[in-house]
This record gives sequence, structure tokens and C-alpha cells, in this order.
Amino acid sequence: MPRQLSLHLNAMTVPFKRVPPIAVAGLAQVLALLVCSVLALALLPWDMRFSIGAALVLESLCAVAISYFLRLPSWWLLIQALFVPALCLVWMLALAPEWYLAGFMLLVLVYWSTYTTQVPLYLSRRQVWQGVSDHLPPQPGLRFADLGSGLGGLVHYLARVRRDSHFSGIEAAPLPYWIGKLRTLFQANAVIQWGDFWRSDLSAYDVVFAYLSPLPMPTLWEKAQREMRPGSLFISYRFAVPGVAPTAVIEMRDMGRTQLYFWRL
Repeated sequence: MPRQLSLHLNAMTVPFKRVPPIAVAGLAQVLALLVCSVLALALLPWDMRFSIGAALVLESLCAVAISYFLRLPSWWLLIQALFVPALCLVWMLALAPEWYLAGFMLLVLVYWSTYTTQVPLYLSRRQVWQGVSDHLPPQPGLRFADLGSGLGGLVHYLARVRRDSHFSGIEAAPLPYWIGKLRTLFQANAVIQWGDFWRSDLSAYDVVFAYLSPLPMPTLWEKAQREMRPGSLFISYRFAVPGVAPTAVIEMRDMGRTQLYFWRL
């Protein structure tokens, strides 16, 4: 591709990087439907029509191509390819409307603002909890925060094995929040807060842990540098801070070959 054309295409797709991916994906599906509709109308004079299967394949291919042009992440391409066929399959099941409403409400309660934050619900395992526990500073009175605490597993575990310290979780999605809240209800040194961790002051904590996604890591690192006290510890599971060398990296030795990253502020 000539350099001038490449620069022009990049300039066209830059604005979409500021829009939530789900909105860009929706736009791609609408454009794909329009392309397929125009093509179907253009073939009518020749008495040519698409079969349902061919129409689904064509719409999926158009949606993937448009999504690629709009620079959606690679995992969105698979979602775009399967979206309309899956929609048709569900429609053929002829489910009662209440099931759709229940499914939608469940997704809202679990994922809440994921469509804007692009941080899905990731659940860490006991092996990760033990790895964090083994590398916490030994002094009593430690104050620890799990940003996006999910179901509260890490906070619950650490509060049980380190009764000399206090552990907080911050979760925005309602259902995971309540599960974490109930999980730590009878632990005096644990608390799950409902809210946006971006609005929380990290200077109150000695250790901050995050298991989010690659996208927010640069901004979160800036927040940590700005708010966390000198000598405090920032930990991330799986996702490193781009361009910032960690103080230590701990291999989890699991099937995914994941890591715990540590930064001393």
C-alpha cells in the first residue's frame, strides 16, 4: 500500500479509537447490512437472489472487513463474524421474550460498564492469590487494594492468611460486588467497596493490585505514580505497563505461562 494512502486511512480511523469498541462494532454491522442490501437490490433486475446461508456469510464477511478497516482489536473480528449467524440461531429457537430480558439483565449486572472501560470480568486463581501473598511486605498494618476485585477471591484469601493487615476491594459491577461483599462479610480486616477505582485515592494504600486488561495499564501507571507514596508497591497480574521495566517478575508456572509484575514506587 502506498505510504500516502496508508497515512490517509490511518487518519480516517483515528477518531474511532476514542469511541467504545462496542459502538464501532455496531456501526460496522449496520454498514455491512447496508452493503448487503444494496448488493441484493442491484441483483434484482437479473432475477438473482441470495440464499439465507449466502446472505449470512456475505454479511459476516462484510462486517469483519469493515471492522478490520476501523481498526477494532483482533478478538472483535471473531465476534463480528459470528454475531448475525448467532442472532439468527437464537431467533430460530423461538424463546419467550422474558428469557432475552433475563439474559440482558444478567449481563448488565455482571459486566456493567465494560463496554466503556474495556475491562472484562477476569477471575484470578488461588495460585495467583498465593503468589501475591508470598511477596507482600512482611510488616503488620499493611493496607492493600485490589482494583476491580471481581468476586472478591483475592481479598478474601489475603484477609484470611494475613490477619495483621487490612485488605480492600473496589468493584463497579453490581453482581460481582455483592458476591464479594457477602464473601468477606465476617472478615474484620476486609472490605469490598462499590465504585470506580479511578476515583479512589491510591495514597491510602501500601500495596495496589490490578488484574485488568492491556488498555488501561498506561493510564493506571500514571495514576499510581501520581498518587502512591514512595516505597509502596504496585502489582499487576498478566498485563505489564508498556515501556516500564518491572522491579520483579514472578512466573506463575501455569498452562498460560502468566506472570505477576511488581513495581516499587
